[in-house]
Amino acid sequence: MHYKPANWLVNLTRLNPKTSWPWRHSIRLAVAVTFPMLVGLLVGQAEPAIMVSLGALLNSVKVQTEAYRLRFRNFLIVVPIAMLGYMLGALASGYGPLTFGLLIFVSMLSGLISGYGAAFSTAAMQMLMLAVIAAAGHPAASFWQPAVLFAAGAAFAALLLAVEAVFDRHHPERMALAQLLRSLAHLARTAASPPPASPGHALATPFEQQRRHVTDAMMKAYSGLLETRLRSEGRTPDGDDRAAILSTTGMIFSALLAGGSPPAELRAVGQRLDAIATAVAKGRARPSGPDGSSGGTRLSDGLDRLVEEIWPDTARSDPPGTSNARRGRTAAQRPPIDWRSQLGQIGRLAPGRDVIVSALKLSLCLAVAFAAQSLLGGVRSYWIPLCVVIVLKPDFGSVFVRAVQRSIGTILGVAIGVVILTFVPKGIWLLASMAVLGVLVPGAGQRGYAMQCAFLTPLVLILIDMPVPGTVDFGPQRLVDTLIGSGIVLVFGYLIWPRDPAPRILGSFSRAMEAAGKFLRAACTPPPADAAQMPAARLAVLGASTAAYRSLSNVRATLQRALAEPPPACREAAAWFPAVVEAERLCDRITRLAELNLAGAVTLDPAGVERRLAGFEALRTAALGHGPKVPGDPVPPRADRDPAFQDVDFELARLSQLMQPAT
Repeated sequence: MHYKPANWLVNLTRLNPKTSWPWRHSIRLAVAVTFPMLVGLLVGQAEPAIMVSLGALLNSVKVQTEAYRLRFRNFLIVVPIAMLGYMLGALASGYGPLTFGLLIFVSMLSGLISGYGAAFSTAAMQMLMLAVIAAAGHPAASFWQPAVLFAAGAAFAALLLAVEAVFDRHHPERMALAQLLRSLAHLARTAASPPPASPGHALATPFEQQRRHVTDAMMKAYSGLLETRLRSEGRTPDGDDRAAILSTTGMIFSALLAGGSPPAELRAVGQRLDAIATAVAKGRARPSGPDGSSGGTRLSDGLDRLVEEIWPDTARSDPPGTSNARRGRTAAQRPPIDWRSQLGQIGRLAPGRDVIVSALKLSLCLAVAFAAQSLLGGVRSYWIPLCVVIVLKPDFGSVFVRAVQRSIGTILGVAIGVVILTFVPKGIWLLASMAVLGVLVPGAGQRGYAMQCAFLTPLVLILIDMPVPGTVDFGPQRLVDTLIGSGIVLVFGYLIWPRDPAPRILGSFSRAMEAAGKFLRAACTPPPADAAQMPAARLAVLGASTAAYRSLSNVRATLQRALAEPPPACREAAAWFPAVVEAERLCDRITRLAELNLAGAVTLDPAGVERRLAGFEALRTAALGHGPKVPGDPVPPRADRDPAFQDVDFELARLSQLMQPAT
């Protein structure tokens, strides 16, 4: 008998797939951390240099793929909130138990701020980290000076990012588009290959697996476009071009899903998509390929159109007087402000129940951490509460997984740090070690949180130890503090709270079913008689498709994180995966139906459409527990024998059968 670890333990230690090394980010992080310390050592101001390096480190450590404009906007959100955290911590320092109470109040405020978006979440974490660090030190005569030094480090990180942006302004967008095109190329080659002799489970075929990769890549590309559109004052030529390109890739994706192309054409499409992706990623000119004269199929026409949109032959020549239309309406042309709508938007700023509960968990764990710090004694400083802050980030994924992986990574990181501090003399060589660790952190973070901690921990230990005369062995003490902080999080932030994942999964799946129902309604809308309105109709279908696939992708991400949780969360997540995959297959069938409908190849009965929509509504309400039990076949067997709905009916009935145990 051989011992086989539980699946949740395997998922807990599993590394992410290998990706290309983020060299640009690695170089930026190494320079951002080491250069301020080098200047501080040369001028004899090592302690102030720590705050500058810390500001550069915290604002450079995360690998980001968003547009540079959005990253600079995030600096304007994160840095002021982080500075406020340090000043609040410095003002609260030195008052004994009252200091702990004030920091718990700051932690509650930080938890509430985290609910307003990704940038505010990062800002809230830095705010609480700096508040804990500032409160642990002695009250400063000028409490704002370290905050200004932190902002200077963040400004230095932004300057390095600006230098990178000058050389390649559209690098993130190009990488996202290249990844999408490569995924489409692989999907085309997979569709050209014969199906396996023993396919096994029908939901795990190579084509289905690759289709999910394309969906993830498309969601990533669309997320960047939507974020840009939300933050812009109006339409821009660049945004319109990106929207057109993504719309064309969506049409190619739909054509591949619809099938019917011969294998030779699919292999040629895959080869051409790879060539286009390589040219996009490297910023090259239009790749050589067919000129479109020998095409005629939907796939070849789509590829020709895609090439024309990525590399237009002539510069855009707008007629006079159209610049305002591209930039959006002028102030005089804008409609008056609807104050009722504005008040409704303000009302949405109120934090939800989940955000409040997460903030309460954070405050409770921080209170226990302060109590442990006081009772245990010793030179513990702020490391235990700081560990609690980093691990118990309300929206960074599983608390259990982060606590365990941080403990594992810290053990490895402390070992690396002790070796470096023992054998490497202070000065240039220790700065060189910091630079090497800075280069390794981004790539290690893409493989897993534990690996990131393994290289980030020695970097922080060296940064703290650099200005201290002689050699101070912080490693073992920091290891013990990390284990204590992780234990506090596991007990008071995880184990004592209800851990039934079913309500969260059911709610997420219900929202996905609602989006899929809207997709079916858009796909069954009669095509316009006027050919000039056809692009708008296709965009409407593509938007509904994107929303449906994005919702299902969110459900899959939630389930994937839960797989590394101990029972019952891991078992509940595993039981839901077949239903999610079947829902994705149902969306694929709706995509094919939409293509037939837009091409005028089918005539859909409105009553039949409503019956299928009623089936989606039954799945949604049953998932929430607000409706009756899901019928085994949501479409009456003899009510409608329309061949156009045959595939949709089959997948809808199979999804209903899979949902029976869950309801």
